[in-house]
Amino acid sequence: MNKSEKQKAKENERRQRILNTAFRIFVEKKIEAVSMGEIAEAVGIGRATLFRCYSNKTELVIAVCAAQWKAYLDELDQNRPISSVQDIPAVGRFIFTLDSYIEMYLNHKELLQYNDNFNHYVTHEGVDPEQLEKLHASVYSADTRLHMMYEKAKEDHTLRTDIPEDEFMRVTVHTMMAACTYYAGGFIWGAEDNRDYMPELIRLKEMIINYATASV
Repeated sequence: MNKSEKQKAKENERRQRILNTAFRIFVEKKIEAVSMGEIAEAVGIGRATLFRCYSNKTELVIAVCAAQWKAYLDELDQNRPISSVQDIPAVGRFIFTLDSYIEMYLNHKELLQYNDNFNHYVTHEGVDPEQLEKLHASVYSADTRLHMMYEKAKEDHTLRTDIPEDEFMRVTVHTMMAACTYYAGGFIWGAEDNRDYMPELIRLKEMIINYATASV
């Protein structure tokens, strides 16, 4: 390995440490309350070094979100490649998607919590669409799967397609994700600390499935 390759590996390792550390601190303290100086200190680097990697806090926040979603979706794609779902009915893909959000509630609460805080932060900061291009690229496989599911439903009629695609996704899969997010963060009316809300999420899943399959 020559010097340039060693330097590149060192820089990649440092960026990964920055992203992992920033994610942990952002989840613990919320994005708004954390400074770049705090991130640099936790990583064990100088502020100048951090700013050479990420020119401002918003850039870092977006990079963290993109990296976390890419890691999660890469694992999902590895376990269930897009090519493997061709013969699965649309309703089967739909149920798998709803179950994947419940799995996130069980095993990836931090990602759901960060994603919720992220959405509030970038909305408040007024982020330009160009700044979100890497994030959109990181979730491309998820968007592709959902579109393929809707197109499959047009063929096998196992899901409703009388509703426009964007609206269908908002009132079904996006609603499920939103519910899992708020349960993960404890932002539910009457929520109790450390209570398992799986039965309620399963009930919500059943309600959404009933809606998505009505009159098909």
